[in-house]
Amino acid sequence: MTEPSNAPVHEPESPAAVQWPATATPTGDAPVDKALGPLADVAGSPVSDHGELYAGIHDSLLEALDAEPGLPSAPSNNRPEGDS
Repeated sequence: MTEPSNAPVHEPESPAAVQWPATATPTGDAPVDKALGPLADVAGSPVSDHGELYAGIHDSLLEALDAEPGLPSAPSNNRPEGDS
């Protein structure tokens, strides 16, 4: 006969609450601030979408930072294929 175990029963831990940083502080550079705008969407999106969101933010930042000061920015080409 098996004797009952007196070992404590471990309850599964609930996932830790994620504390997202406050919204991005404006930089004063309109194209950069616009590129950083989608950061606000990361916390509410599924983790599986984060890579795509961050890649889009990265591409927008590159475009904004590569632009010549005082000239209009080039049109964005970071739309997925098939979108028009």
